[in-house]
Amino acid sequence: MTRNQVSPPNKDRHAFLGRQVWRLYTFLRPYKKAMIGGLALNILARAFDLLPLAIAGRVIDAAARGESGPKVYLFYGLTVLASFIFLAVFQSGSDYMLSALAQKTRHDIRLALYGHLQSLEPAFFEDRQTGDIMSVIVADVDALESFLTDSTTSIIRLVVTFCGIYGYLFFLEWRLALLLFVPLPLAIFAVRRFVTRVQPRYRQTRRAVGAIAGILENNISGMGVIQAYTAEDRLYEAVSARSASYRDEAIAAEGERARFLPAIYAVAGLSFGAVFAGGGYLVAAGLGPTVGDYTTFVLFAARLVLPLFVFGMLINQIQRAEAAASRVSELFAVRPRVADAPGAVALRGKPSRLEFRDVRFAYPSRGQVINGISFSLAKGQVLGVVGPTGAGKSTLVKLLLRYFEPTGGAITVDGASLAAYTLNSYRGHLGYVSQDAFLFHGTVAENILLGRPEADMAAVRHAAAVAGADDFIMKLPSGYDTVIGERGLKLSGGERQRVSLARAILRDPAILILDEATSAVDTRTEAIIQQNLYAFREDRLTLAVAHRLSTVRQCSQILVVVDGYVVERGDHETLLAAGGVYAGMWAVQSGAETLEEGGASGGSGETF
Repeated sequence: MTRNQVSPPNKDRHAFLGRQVWRLYTFLRPYKKAMIGGLALNILARAFDLLPLAIAGRVIDAAARGESGPKVYLFYGLTVLASFIFLAVFQSGSDYMLSALAQKTRHDIRLALYGHLQSLEPAFFEDRQTGDIMSVIVADVDALESFLTDSTTSIIRLVVTFCGIYGYLFFLEWRLALLLFVPLPLAIFAVRRFVTRVQPRYRQTRRAVGAIAGILENNISGMGVIQAYTAEDRLYEAVSARSASYRDEAIAAEGERARFLPAIYAVAGLSFGAVFAGGGYLVAAGLGPTVGDYTTFVLFAARLVLPLFVFGMLINQIQRAEAAASRVSELFAVRPRVADAPGAVALRGKPSRLEFRDVRFAYPSRGQVINGISFSLAKGQVLGVVGPTGAGKSTLVKLLLRYFEPTGGAITVDGASLAAYTLNSYRGHLGYVSQDAFLFHGTVAENILLGRPEADMAAVRHAAAVAGADDFIMKLPSGYDTVIGERGLKLSGGERQRVSLARAILRDPAILILDEATSAVDTRTEAIIQQNLYAFREDRLTLAVAHRLSTVRQCSQILVVVDGYVVERGDHETLLAAGGVYAGMWAVQSGAETLEEGGASGGSGETF
């Protein structure tokens, strides 16, 4: 388990009913007035809901006494009509206020979750499937909204109805009220047993939903590869296994519920049966209430006992919401490895000098990756970093992006530790192009404008021209307004890289980080881009990680990294003359490039 992951926050099988759900009620605080208003209207609705039951006893007693005047019965009839009207008004008002409250709360929880995810470093998303995270933000948050809309209203009705009715019944006939209450502790025992048994089932069900979402998202994104390797049957079986896991857990949870409901029905039957038997005897023996009061008592008792049936379903809904809330809380509990240090200040002005001072780094689950690397980079300079695969080049980039903090040494900007500045203010000065260029679903222009949305189209086209992208963009069906699909899949790899490079150039960054930024383009296009970027290097610090040495041969300084160590440093000519690792790599690549270009001069013009 990595450092920024946590165990599920509710492992206790005897946890209090709905503990995780109640924790999320903090999101209701901004809507306290609406919540109180909804509750008040619901209480009034319950009062008018029960009023006709009390009137029924009065009508029966009046009829038993032989009262024949129409005014009495007309009064009772109009009172019942009024009670239904007020019930409709107050209930609809309460439902609207509480439903609106639930929608606003869902919106707030989802935004808070997304905002929290934006504070986590990319390593977190490498360790967890996107589909699983999406299931929390979408499905689990929706489950909470359903709980707030439906279950919360039901809970209010249940509590208000129980307290109001039982108080009235105790006032009406305390002996029958006690008789009605005797079996209820059995219901409490049944509820506790059900909760402790079904909670783990629903947790596993919610996790199974996340697992299904994860594998589906992964497989749908890679459908072309699945078809190319005729892996449809095998991955169909994998999806089937994940779905079967969800099915089995859901069936097991329903089995627990099926065993729980008979107990609730039995308790309701005992309570109601005791009222019928005991009350009937008291009335017949002349020891109890009048026939009208007894009728009222029976009607009220039915309204008190019947909610026990609803309570069985309500407990089930609460447990579903509890499982969803547990996953939401678990995601909120993840803490970022990299965050603003206490006292961190905003980085004012463009940085003019960057230094690595004996920087070391080790991933939590791996050994040492960076071993005492030092270098300095000043404004207008371009630093090249080369080396074999796995040498630590991309890790250097991640440290510079502050995806991780060094485990030793220091990275400084203008003489101050990088940790002394806030993340947003520092990253606001960065332009970053990765080998695996990520583009968002949308238009070409929207992707280029990501880091500088206020720029006009003239600036967008200029940035694209520097990146060697303007020509091919203008040939697209709608030019810069062409929708390029999820991850930019409608474009080739080289086209995606050039759009990504244009995005970084448009930002006019003080620090430009190029991680294999032109690896997917041909050498002729690369030469044009490098010539444009050479002019772009002025007034900024540029670090270029490359596999092709032609990309970095005009750099101010080149670092050759092997196994996390800088084994050589110098400019292109110095490193060739040294006859070491760099010279060997150059000999191999220059021969390969000659073959690739058929003897054409791919190196004309200035490059990094």
